[in-house]
Amino acid sequence: MPRWPAERVDVDAYPAPGLDLPIFYNDLDTNGHLNNVALGRFFEHSRFAGNVSAGLREAQRPTGSHFLVGRVAIDYLLEGRYGETLHVRTRTGRVGTSSIVLEQAAWQQGACLGLAEVVLVHLIDGRPAPVTPALRSVLESMRVG
Repeated sequence: MPRWPAERVDVDAYPAPGLDLPIFYNDLDTNGHLNNVALGRFFEHSRFAGNVSAGLREAQRPTGSHFLVGRVAIDYLLEGRYGETLHVRTRTGRVGTSSIVLEQAAWQQGACLGLAEVVLVHLIDGRPAPVTPALRSVLESMRVG
């Protein structure tokens, strides 16, 4: 039995449009599959692009805050293939007092090949700080439904 809920691998459980990324030769391991480290890089790139497009950076500007990655967990479900587009989506999982959890998934040809969960800590002047109402509003927009 998988340790994640079935909706975690459902593309419709994440806000569209997501990000389509090509897999290059240098993203492969010696067996010709997508390298685990490369998948982490794809998640990171997609997370940043999604945060920018949702307006998270603009919501941080008034307080001069930023987020620190506190934890990253990746579950590898299937092997990724060269020459096929990787589709990655990101959503808000939980919003706490001074931290948030973002959930991500990556698909190739409709099959989910990896899941990521990232804990971000909200900082102002280098110290954990409450997530502002403006940030909460942006984070809520990064949910489905």
